[in-house]
Amino acid sequence: MSLTDKRCEIIVPCSDFKVLSCILSMDVEAFYFGIKGWSRSDRSQEFSLFHVEELCEKAQERDKRALLGFNLMPSPMEVEHAWGVVKEAILRGVNEVICSDPFLAIRIKEHYPHVEIHASLGAVVLSLEDAHFWADLGASRVILSPHLSVQEIEEITLSLSSRGVETEVMIFGVRCQATTLGLCRMSSYFDMNLENSGLRTVIWSGSSKRSGVCYRTCSQEWFDQRCREWQWAPEFYWDLERLPALLQGGVRAFKIGGRGMGWKKMRTLVKAIREKIREEESYV
Repeated sequence: MSLTDKRCEIIVPCSDFKVLSCILSMDVEAFYFGIKGWSRSDRSQEFSLFHVEELCEKAQERDKRALLGFNLMPSPMEVEHAWGVVKEAILRGVNEVICSDPFLAIRIKEHYPHVEIHASLGAVVLSLEDAHFWADLGASRVILSPHLSVQEIEEITLSLSSRGVETEVMIFGVRCQATTLGLCRMSSYFDMNLENSGLRTVIWSGSSKRSGVCYRTCSQEWFDQRCREWQWAPEFYWDLERLPALLQGGVRAFKIGGRGMGWKKMRTLVKAIREKIREEESYV
């Protein structure tokens, strides 16, 4: 089956087993989850490594896929620890890994060639060169930044399709006005502390790259020198109106961002996306 003929996918976040039970009844193809201490999410929205096998089994039972979101950049002293966690997750049933560390992607393909690599939003793919860099590493899918225009997404999608590599677009999530998604250093600039949580050798709390915890500095109340209050908040974006153009451009995978989202809101978003896809499928 060519990428053009492939059924459009909807991928949703999964933060706990209660949400999972609802996701399994939704019209989605896959969900992504994080392992405690190793993803960009609050610790309460991550799973223990010991839960991975159960997650994968439940997904398989309902003909869905469980994607491991391992999109941090481990420090030099954490590389072997990170690799050990990923390796254990693969042995427990993970077949697709979302990552932003090139070295980790290389290791996965060398040791487990059957595992699919998705270049994370954290990889910040903003050009054809970036996209083909990840294709060269063995990525089967590249997740593109919502900062890109439809024309840019179409160009990258067309170019990658010749190599059998898919693209994915986050259609709902948070788009910070101050940074490029995946490269926020504002939180760590204002407040970053060295911690030992027992989950990792080093935790730079406040660094959304290194520990998975962001203090959302950009969404706090700000005051200028005259004590005037103003907001520099990230905006929620909802790109449903761009979906027809993205479909025409060859995109066949759409992600909803926001672990911690209630299942009712998620179900509403999924329904809207699926209905829009069905409206447009006869034209692509």
